Amino acid sequence: MSETESAMETTENGWNVREENAEQDALIGKLKMLGYALVGILAIGFGYYFYSGMQETTNEEAMTALSRISSYYESGQFQKALDGDPSRTIRGGKVIGLKAIVSEYGGTPAGAFAALYAGSSLINIGKYSEALPYLETASASDDATVSAGGKAGMAACNEELKNYEEAASLYIEAAGTKDSPLYERYTLFAALNYEKASANGSGEAKEKAITLLKGLTMKNSGSDYTNEAKMGLARLGWHEN
Repeated sequence: MSETESAMETTENGWNVREENAEQDALIGKLKMLGYALVGILAIGFGYYFYSGMQETTNEEAMTALSRISSYYESGQFQKALDGDPSRTIRGGKVIGLKAIVSEYGGTPAGAFAALYAGSSLINIGKYSEALPYLETASASDDATVSAGGKAGMAACNEELKNYEEAASLYIEAAGTKDSPLYERYTLFAALNYEKASANGSGEAKEKAITLLKGLTMKNSGSDYTNEAKMGLARLGWHEN
């Protein structure tokens, strides 16, 4: 019997909850790492866009500070990225950390971008509660990409803190409109979190999960997300008539 068939095995009391949860936990673990990576990709991949596109409207000192500290983030030295490196100077300037940049320039576009870096750094070292305020700052950015990254990061933190319904709601916000390249990924993440919430007896969360998963199966049949959505519907006991 395959793992999927095993997960769909029933008992006299209904679905085999132990096997369902094991499969779901493995799936969420795999997809969650992709989600964390995406937050980092947003921070790195759009860094150069910000450096080149905001110079006329952003405090030059903030941009300079970001350029000095970004290499620490990109090389995985997250604590140093957060705190800075007082032992170094670059072109005569101190290497201050992301926390200091957000504190000093938080009201600027560059400050929101630094907040996304900071939140992502804290996620990577497992400090989820501490990451939330930084990610909330990023989520308020006028730039749609930074805002989506902040919301996705907040969702990931809430998921780790077992606030599954809050995580689901934030993933939906991060997903954006149906033509967004992130829509399917984050909608699936939202559904998986509602599914986790339903395991605690929330019938409303179960219905929300089913609605989202059904939408994914109809949107783009044959995609990886569609296949995962069908597996989720099977775990929740929903079958198309």
